[in-house]
Amino acid sequence: EGRDPQPTAAVLDAQSIKTSEGGEAIGYDAGKRVRGRKRHLLVDTGGLLLAVMVTTASLQDRPGGRRLLSAARPKFPRLGKVWADG
Repeated sequence: EGRDPQPTAAVLDAQSIKTSEGGEAIGYDAGKRVRGRKRHLLVDTGGLLLAVMVTTASLQDRPGGRRLLSAARPKFPRLGKVWADG
């Protein structure tokens, strides 16, 4: 589409997923009442996946988002604006 391959903006969100297997990797998201895991996603403005991190559902969105952004920073150094809910 004639766009630069290095994104300068992205969208960050998390989704809790019910799981019944997994040992220590399972937690409880009290806000959504889900026992399982949580996916933290970073996508570009076109919706293409840039980075993903899976954690226990008990990890709050803010610290999970910070971890994901820290991990994505070396790969996407020009990322300057990130939209997130809440």
